[in-house]
Amino acid sequence: MGIVDEHPEWSSRLIAELTSRRLPWEKIDHSNHGYDPRDRQPRYSVIVNRSSPSSHRRGHGNVLFYTEALLRHYESIGIPVINPVAAYRFEKSKALQIDLFERLGLRYPRAVVLNHCDQLLKAADALRFPVVVKPNVGGSGAGIVRLDSRAELEARASSLDFGPDGTALLQEYVEAREGAIVRVEVLDGACLYAIRIVRTTDDFNLCPADICQVPAAAPALAACPVDVTPGMSVSRYDAPPEAIEGALALARVASIDVGGVEYLVGRDDGRIYFYDVNATSNFVANAPEVLGFDPFGPFVDSIVAVATRGRRRAAARRVRTARAGRGGPRRGGAALAAAGPAQRRGPSA
Repeated sequence: MGIVDEHPEWSSRLIAELTSRRLPWEKIDHSNHGYDPRDRQPRYSVIVNRSSPSSHRRGHGNVLFYTEALLRHYESIGIPVINPVAAYRFEKSKALQIDLFERLGLRYPRAVVLNHCDQLLKAADALRFPVVVKPNVGGSGAGIVRLDSRAELEARASSLDFGPDGTALLQEYVEAREGAIVRVEVLDGACLYAIRIVRTTDDFNLCPADICQVPAAAPALAACPVDVTPGMSVSRYDAPPEAIEGALALARVASIDVGGVEYLVGRDDGRIYFYDVNATSNFVANAPEVLGFDPFGPFVDSIVAVATRGRRRAAARRVRTARAGRGGPRRGGAALAAAGPAQRRGPSA
């Protein structure tokens, strides 16, 4: 089982669950990696994609677009990928997420997508203040700036950071009722759980896992220590059917096998607004206490099921190939995956 993840900590709980079941795994650090497209021999029974768009905030900007090519390679040689290329593209681009909300008829804070600071004031004519500027490629609230007036926007327009692809959203800021947001975690097309997160600060990083929280003094989100107390309260929550249905629809259309969808309830109108789609789930910290169960259990169950189906399909393909008289060796080259740092436990699976 291959786990594609450049972060030093984010897959630790997943790996602990795999190890406790004596399941073979390999962590693929694709921040320092290479592969040969001629190598068509599958080395893994399943690939678990845990790539995050916030990688560029950790000095791993080379991951952002390399991930798409790597995942496509795995898919092309018949390895099932959990959260495939399509899911990664939606997570990476807030512009694509906005388009997805619009296509599915889901309410979201009104936004304009742009790629130059000269467009900000023109876009602001169609929006109500306050607004936020969001880099298209973000992660963990990275780079989001709130602007309370047109004058403030005009004064700061030329200095705003549009992120690594030079694209951003100018979006109306909807005040959340009681400062709370809700995250619905989806697994295999069903709701795994929902949590309600209440901010105690004005930070835009609302990741419910301790591992995602960064101390205020940490420069440029260079690290994600695991021992930081989050500036928020988190509790299990029974989300209304409308929100659950919207989250499941988003995950389905975005090809997300496991991930989270976030929404808020407007303070002024009491309506649901979807605003973020995540295909990288670290789940909630202290899950047994907050949820009453550990979500990594069903997550690993799902991974094993996908791997088992993949092995069966691969065996069936080999039988068909042999029967057709095309069972000879394929043109191939040596894999370069070992060129980058990888952690292995047991045989590749």
